[in-house]
Amino acid sequence: MSDLKDLESPVEVTKRASRHLRGDLAEQLRAPEANVTEDAAQLLKFHGIYAQDNRDSRRERVQRGDAPEYIFMVRVAIPGGRLSPSQWLALDTVSSEVADGSIRLTTRQAVQFHGVAKTHLVALAGRISEELMTSFGACGDVVRNIVMCPGLHAENPAGRLAQMTAHLATTLKPASNAHWEIFVNGDRAVSAETEVERDFYGSTYLPRKFKVAIGHPNENCVDVYAQDLGLIPVEDEDLGAGFIVVAGGGLGRSYANSDTFARLGEPLTFATYDEIDELIRSVLVTYRELGGRVDRRRARMKYLISDLGITTFRHEVELRLGHALREARPIPTPVGVDDHLGWRELPDATHQVGIRIPAGRVKDYPSGPKYREAIRAIAQRFDVTFYITAAQDLLVSRIASEDRAEIAAILEAFGIKRTEELGPVERGALACPALPTCGQALAESERRLPDLVGLLENEMRSRSLTDRSLQLRMTGCPNGCARPAVAEIGVVGKTKSTYDLFLGGGERGDRLARLYREKVTIEQIPGLVAPLLDRWKHEGSPDESFGDFFHRAVES
Repeated sequence: MSDLKDLESPVEVTKRASRHLRGDLAEQLRAPEANVTEDAAQLLKFHGIYAQDNRDSRRERVQRGDAPEYIFMVRVAIPGGRLSPSQWLALDTVSSEVADGSIRLTTRQAVQFHGVAKTHLVALAGRISEELMTSFGACGDVVRNIVMCPGLHAENPAGRLAQMTAHLATTLKPASNAHWEIFVNGDRAVSAETEVERDFYGSTYLPRKFKVAIGHPNENCVDVYAQDLGLIPVEDEDLGAGFIVVAGGGLGRSYANSDTFARLGEPLTFATYDEIDELIRSVLVTYRELGGRVDRRRARMKYLISDLGITTFRHEVELRLGHALREARPIPTPVGVDDHLGWRELPDATHQVGIRIPAGRVKDYPSGPKYREAIRAIAQRFDVTFYITAAQDLLVSRIASEDRAEIAAILEAFGIKRTEELGPVERGALACPALPTCGQALAESERRLPDLVGLLENEMRSRSLTDRSLQLRMTGCPNGCARPAVAEIGVVGKTKSTYDLFLGGGERGDRLARLYREKVTIEQIPGLVAPLLDRWKHEGSPDESFGDFFHRAVES
């Protein structure tokens, strides 16, 4: 074992010595410095907090001899993206009191606050805890926020399936009391020396992060194949309700390691409701015991499955489970993706409206839409349910028939676009935050997304293609937070001013895009795509998506 420890990455050493994620965080948070040590920064991730600095001001401050402008990002895990009005109002209040005045919705249905000072971290945690929310486990080498198609909630909000996200979030969250001791109440109710962590975490937790999503069998808004573990609910003729389980997906890669890559999940098994908890625990134990702990760039479960092969991995899971797994059932072919935008009537005769949130940034624009004001007004006045989607949008659900007109009027009064007013690229475009806050960013993303959307829509408009959709996803680095690796057009930051261009993914999320051009500027991308739009218009069938056309007629 000593030889193995010698090979462990520094992060593994920090985790092992952390006393179940405590380290010296309490002392670091009380210290007068605006930042924290590297070991503390690694442990903070488990508590949903990333140490950052404002990269817009970094160079100027260094030139003056000043320290960077240290800030923190706090991610709140929202299982299935489901929020009550009081929870939304608490998040809205926090955004003004201790963050940058915006609420950012993520592609994993979580909420992020940017620009938080170290002195405000404890106050933020306490405020959201009052509304039964937490940032604990939203980052770090644990099971992240559980993602679920909001349509599965809406079809039967009180049903067993709709409760799965909360159930999994509870049973898969670390058992350590560290977060509550340090950030919420300061009590040491359980001694760290005697505290027992969940068996699938142990003292070193997982090799890297682990993502779980529950996808709709008829559409793939959550990109279920891009997850470490994807659950697709189906009805088996003999066994009844259960899940087709796909394993080994993940879209991030690293320019610094050529042996990293995007990968889609493969069918692992079929499991009933009564079996799913034990199965997930066995998968996690397998990953904890066999996953890489030397090179963090290649420590995700997708690499373990890629190296072993799905058959050997299944056997390893069976050894820990204690019995054989069933063969997976045929996966239903999703027809595409439901973005859940616009108005619709729900099965119980209530209504829902999906609001497009550009790049997931809920804020009030000085001379534009007032997203925060509009959503705050709705939360204050109506008994509704909010859902964050995996496309960074917000749904207002369970709207009584008599309230529909008033809510529509609020959205109009605050300048929120109706779905039919959205452009063909604008409607589904995703972006990660990137600069100036993300320390991993190599290039701009969120701030340049409107420019690229406008350029591409100009190309579509000039070809009379505005009646079709074009899926664009953009990230500032290859980590893939906005899932460009499965997009029709994926734009990935390469240098400060250039990007790699990927084409040919699709709305079903079941095909990887391929690298089309390297190191191109934002301004060059429309010219590279324009000839393909011409071909799509003249050679593609009217109902053929751009990604499907590219895959059929160009890539092959």
